[in-house]
Amino acid sequence: MAGALAAVLRHMVMQVDARTRHDLSVMAEHRRRLELDMHKRELDLAQREKAMARRATVTAIRLGSHARALDEARNANTALRAKNSQLMQEIEEVNDERNQLITAELTFAHDRFTSKTYGGLRAVVGSERPHPDPHAQAGYGSRPPRSGS
Repeated sequence: MAGALAAVLRHMVMQVDARTRHDLSVMAEHRRRLELDMHKRELDLAQREKAMARRATVTAIRLGSHARALDEARNANTALRAKNSQLMQEIEEVNDERNQLITAELTFAHDRFTSKTYGGLRAVVGSERPHPDPHAQAGYGSRPPRSGS
């Protein structure tokens, strides 16, 4: 009986030992899969970090390029505004000169056409010789012909 009890105990210990080994091998396989999965995730994470670093570098380069282009556009805009202001001032000066010339021409024309005789005009300013009558030179006498007659 002691031999049977020892055999039963030995059989039970061997079953427990076999189950323990099986459980340990299952756990070892599970741990190996987890370690492989973790290694795969670490590699994936490292690739993502490299990609993010590349994106950050590209974004920084693009941002610098855009900032430089913006600065150039602002400088060009400032230069164009200054040029525009200068041209507007020149236009005002030219318009003033034009208005003065128009006023002088209108005054001259007014004096010329409102005088009773052409003999009062001088050929050269300060000259004592009277300006010749253009109508008399054309053969009309002192008065131009009327239209329609």
